[in-house]
Amino acid sequence: MAACASATVHATASISAMSCPSSANPSPHTSMNDASIRFIAVGHAGAQILSGLQARSGSSLECAHADTSPESLRLSLIDRKITLGLSVSHGLGAGGDPEIGRLSAESDLSSIHEFTQGARLVFVITGLGGGTGSGAAPVIARAARESGALVLVIATTPFDFERRRLLYAQEALDRLRVSADAVLAISNQRVRRMHDDRTHPHELYQFANELLAQTLQGLWRLLNAPGLIPLDFAHIERLLRGRHAESAFAAVQATGENRAHAAAEQLLTHPFLDTGSALTSAKEILVSVAGGDDLQIGEVERLIEALQGRCPTAELIVGASIDPALTGHIHVTAITTRPAASAPNPLVGSGFARNDAAPTSTGNEPGMHRGAPIVFNGEDFNREPETRATTDSRFIPPPPELNIEQRQRILSGQRNKPSRRRPDSQMIMNFDIAQRGRFDNTERNRHKGVDLDVPTYLRLGIVLN
Repeated sequence: MAACASATVHATASISAMSCPSSANPSPHTSMNDASIRFIAVGHAGAQILSGLQARSGSSLECAHADTSPESLRLSLIDRKITLGLSVSHGLGAGGDPEIGRLSAESDLSSIHEFTQGARLVFVITGLGGGTGSGAAPVIARAARESGALVLVIATTPFDFERRRLLYAQEALDRLRVSADAVLAISNQRVRRMHDDRTHPHELYQFANELLAQTLQGLWRLLNAPGLIPLDFAHIERLLRGRHAESAFAAVQATGENRAHAAAEQLLTHPFLDTGSALTSAKEILVSVAGGDDLQIGEVERLIEALQGRCPTAELIVGASIDPALTGHIHVTAITTRPAASAPNPLVGSGFARNDAAPTSTGNEPGMHRGAPIVFNGEDFNREPETRATTDSRFIPPPPELNIEQRQRILSGQRNKPSRRRPDSQMIMNFDIAQRGRFDNTERNRHKGVDLDVPTYLRLGIVLN
């Protein structure tokens, strides 16, 4: 592969192996067992996305649907169902209250631990803004990490006009970025901008669910398909473990003669990759290419060169696999990491922008995260101490050295300036004493500390003209 001057490409096996059929050259790469990957949908929206993945994958996945609503679980197409918080909501659901969702998940943590036990990778799929998704998803993500799994969260966020739900989603995202290893959030508002005003809301939801299901399928295939240039779980874990808000990933597919170029263009404009900026600002990009027996080495080369041209400073880690079912198609999955300062805000839409940033890792201490910025009088107190010291120092520098001519000029200028001092005036103070006449020598009449012998107008300070 031709490499750009500042880009680096790593392949985990010789790319010349791709010219041989997979049957002739069995890969030494051992894919993850299906049982070591678990998918758990939280709430109704998450179940819709996961059902779409099940329909696309055509294989048995370890899936579960966790919900506070028995009715939602009854209608779910996912076989394994986890009822949350019967003792909390008494079967009435979360009612749009994230606190009830949180308490419901906390009350049934044993069921979550049982499902995630032994998993190496757990996908938590949810829709944020409601009670179950916003409240229960962070608890479930934390429980999955406690089981030792790498936890990736796939979430949708509300439209801009859903103000209360958007605030709930914002708070949930902040908690998820602490609880999970990586969070991919797609805003319904961003999906809305990809369609015209006449689009039915159901079509928007369906389109967003399809994008998420496609991305999940790409990640699952990346870990399970036999690799000619293998990418295993260790690559994913190294890229994402503890990255929190700094990761983004997406999957695309293309057909036709120019399918490699078309796939690269889809990635560079993908909404999950912040319309390409997540790639151009990335430190590392993991790229997995999957195709049928007709996949050619030249196609992989052209795809990587197209990405290198737009991402000159990124380190590219490339893998490739063959799946006979993909004949005529090329599937590309990309996972990126980048500095926390450049991470996109999934809640920024067409007029509702967050004023606070999500917690991000300092980069020096794994597991330690910065909170939302504390701003007072225009100063961000979450800045590093050495940065803040330059603007908030008590040290007063000495005055500059002046020669005799400069001093005389300053003094003469001060002598010629009109005085700003106020003119002197004599203040008249009121020393009037209330006279009691012939009662001066008698005991004063006091009630609750008030001298009733002093006239009321004097006690109240009223001046009589």
